[in-house]
Amino acid sequence: MFAGTKNLPMTVQLNNIINTTTGERLYNVNMAATILTSMVPLAVYFILGRWLVRGIASGAVKRQ
Repeated sequence: MFAGTKNLPMTVQLNNIINTTTGERLYNVNMAATILTSMVPLAVYFILGRWLVRGIASGAVKRQ
């Protein structure tokens, strides 16, 4: 949405990788692309996970 019309989201790109023109499903390419795509959110979570949990927990406490 914010990247413009020429840049597609990763979910659309993964779907384009799966649906090849030959009709053959290349599962090894699909799994490699899925792992590469999921590495960025996982890295962000592991790096910033402590602050994420702290923020969620602080919102659950009622302050007077």
